[in-house]
Amino acid sequence: MKKILVFLLVIILATGLANNAFAHKAEIVGNYKISLGWKTEPPMVNKLNAIEIVFTLASDFEKESSQIQSNTLSNISDLTGLADKLEVDVSLNGKKTFLTLKEDPQFPGVYHGDITPNEIGTPVVHLYGKIKDVEFERTFHPEKIEGSSEPNSNPQIVNDVRIPEWVKNNAKWWSEGQVDDKTFASGIQFLLKEKIIVVPVTEKGSTQNTTIPEWVKNNAKWWSDGQIDDKTFASGIQFLIKQGIISV
Repeated sequence: MKKILVFLLVIILATGLANNAFAHKAEIVGNYKISLGWKTEPPMVNKLNAIEIVFTLASDFEKESSQIQSNTLSNISDLTGLADKLEVDVSLNGKKTFLTLKEDPQFPGVYHGDITPNEIGTPVVHLYGKIKDVEFERTFHPEKIEGSSEPNSNPQIVNDVRIPEWVKNNAKWWSEGQVDDKTFASGIQFLLKEKIIVVPVTEKGSTQNTTIPEWVKNNAKWWSDGQIDDKTFASGIQFLIKQGIISV
């Protein structure tokens, strides 16, 4: 019961954060995963925005890809209080801007550096810092800054797949039997309706089923461990929509 409540709480609390985290780029540093992107996407010229940095614990599968290895045990508390240990600069069209980071009071491990882009272009973000005993330096390439008068400044999503990283925790709990099928399906349905999860348009089939096949749960486990990509996991969600298990 406690895990179910946590599952639902994560969905509710992360709604505001997840809407802006779809196009973040991720890097693995030791035992940690660093995702970076714009707080509001797409970024628009002359509109206040922020670089958003999200620190989470990396899965065992993800750690294998890290060039930096750490033998120190890690926990969620390592991800807080890092604002004064990080240095961030944004390069755009030959100009460099240094950002002041602030930790999000609602979401541990999430940091923002306010910036108002004054030119159209593709920025490069350099991040330097230290988490516990791990020093790192990484370069990220977030979304292009657009002009408000440019065509397609608000493109329609047609065949895109967008699933926030934090949904993997929910998928893992479900695959391990800590959350039941009904709770998981209801949570995914809510996230779809709120457009926090985006999958290609799927028509509901003529038949209705209430049983989730085992392969969908296996996909959830493999996806949460980083063994399959978002599109493969999304195929399971599409199947649940077709079967009428999830309504959108």
